[in-house]
Amino acid sequence: MSLRSAAVGVMPGTNLLRSAELHAAELPAPHLPGLPELPGRGLHSQLMGRSLAQLSELATELTSYGWRLTQRPGADDQRARGWLRSDVDTLADLRGQRRESGLDPVAEDGRGAPLALELLGPISLMAGLALPSGEKVLTDHGARRDLAASLATGAAEHLSHVRRACAPSSLTVVLTEPDYTRVRSGLIPTVSGYRTIRALEREEARGYLGAMIETLQHAGADEVLLDLGGRVEAEHIQDFRAERGPRADGFGVDLTTMQAPGWERTAELVESGASMLASMLTSAETAAAARLGSPEAARRGETQLPQVSELARRLRGPWERLGMPLGALESFLLVGSADRHGTEPARSQSAALTEPAAMRVITRVRDAAEALREQMQQD
Repeated sequence: MSLRSAAVGVMPGTNLLRSAELHAAELPAPHLPGLPELPGRGLHSQLMGRSLAQLSELATELTSYGWRLTQRPGADDQRARGWLRSDVDTLADLRGQRRESGLDPVAEDGRGAPLALELLGPISLMAGLALPSGEKVLTDHGARRDLAASLATGAAEHLSHVRRACAPSSLTVVLTEPDYTRVRSGLIPTVSGYRTIRALEREEARGYLGAMIETLQHAGADEVLLDLGGRVEAEHIQDFRAERGPRADGFGVDLTTMQAPGWERTAELVESGASMLASMLTSAETAAAARLGSPEAARRGETQLPQVSELARRLRGPWERLGMPLGALESFLLVGSADRHGTEPARSQSAALTEPAAMRVITRVRDAAEALREQMQQD
């Protein structure tokens, strides 16, 4: 294992091949290119649409209030599934061409560059998907159970497809749960918005999410990183990092907001062998990539995209103040803004960046990872 960066989340535009080419060119191994999400193509290509496209024996459709379950697959369901299959096949063709031309490494078994995938977890999917009646799936125990089982089965098939088609040397899955805390706290509104849905019990939430983690691991994920969209709490470690039962390979953390207790918990996780998915930028810093080098913005004191050295210090400084060895940073996988695990509107804002701005973010984080690796070698 080594300190790496990854491109998981949204890209501007509507051309999957173009985005995948940029990822592949700028993120050579050991860094991880991804399967770009393109909100510009519409709801069918956003994270939720992609997750619904993986459901086994369940169909969905778009309504005025979002996605809902339906009795039989229609145009929306077919479009989402078609986009996902096409995206994987397009990525596979590109990676095959790069292996044949020598642009990507080829292992003895014929596998190529590593790859990262992002999947929406079952708890957040329950909070966003509606029943045919219009109320959230989260309100119905039987529907929750069926949706979780359908997603796990379909996600396993999706991973198998990616494994066969893309032949990655390693496959990292980021299991994103932006609404996990809100669901557990009873803060998800009903469809009317006049009240909130009762909190999901810890045992039930642990069962659904734990089963998903195990399914992904059995389906070929080399590591499953659980991003709960906020701080890693003791409860999360007990539920998803225990010696017995489902065990995530690591957690997502936001370095821009993490306080001393969070750093201490992160250090404990790393010492236990966990990997950490570290968001390096605030949403304002990500947006600043669009005006990089603007003297007017600098004079006005507007937020700027941090330099490589500043990003490296953002991780190394607190780490060393804990007395942790620099070499232990090999457990970190660096990504851009924490907005990538936010709501669909937040993700769409990231997609509003220009292509050059989006790539500045990706390469800036990559360069920070490279700088830290050099410092680790010199230590």
